[in-house]
Formats: sequence, structure tokens, C-alpha cells
Amino acid sequence: MIHLEIIISRQQLHVFDHKSLRHTYNISTAKNGVGEEKGSEKTPRGKHIIRAKIGQDCPLNTVFKGRRPTGEIYTSDLKLQYPERDWILTRILWLSGQEIGKNRLGQQDTMQRYIYIHGTTRSATN
Repeated sequence: MIHLEIIISRQQLHVFDHKSLRHTYNISTAKNGVGEEKGSEKTPRGKHIIRAKIGQDCPLNTVFKGRRPTGEIYTSDLKLQYPERDWILTRILWLSGQEIGKNRLGQQDTMQRYIYIHGTTRSATN
């Protein structure tokens, strides 16, 4: 069974297969820090599941907006053309909280906040 663990203090994502660490990736969590409240633009804590996987058949560096591919492939030229764009690239893993009152339901619902694990310009190859 695959299990992901995010270490916010180290900005790392660990991938475990059963109990064995298989991969470590450098990540970037929300610039506003951690927190669960709707509208906070913070990284939620606690246990989550991947509710939806988006982009499985899309090419590497596909650009997404509103969880839909735009038809664009990220390049440094595209970044220059749209310097303020919030780049969501390649794949989206849409998270759903598993702890009622902490990250699920009410004002803390991770899925309703559209919290994703996704590719960014730092992970793009060009």
C-alpha cells in the first residue's frame, strides 16, 4: 500500500510502499503557512486521502486551470508571457480530509478548499 507523508518543516514529501521509504521529493507548501480554515490559503494538516487523480493521460508539463487542461504545455516562453499565472502543471492529486472537525466538513473541509498536490514550474523540465 502506498502512503504519502508531508514534512512541512523540511518541505519534503515522502513516499512509502508498505512501511519502506521509497522516494523523497522536495515540495513547496502554501506561502501563508499551515492551517485548515476556508479562505486562509494555508496548507492543511492531518490525514487525507487522494479523492481524485486528474491528468493521467496528459503530456508532461500540461497546464491546468480549474482542474482542466488548457491545451498549453508549459515552457519558459509561456512563463514570460504570463508571469503572474499560478502554474498548476502535469498532474493534480485532489485531497480530501479524513478528520471531521479538523480537515473535513464545515469551515475546514480540505476538498472544498480545492487543496491539491500538483506539479509546478520548479518541477517542469524544459
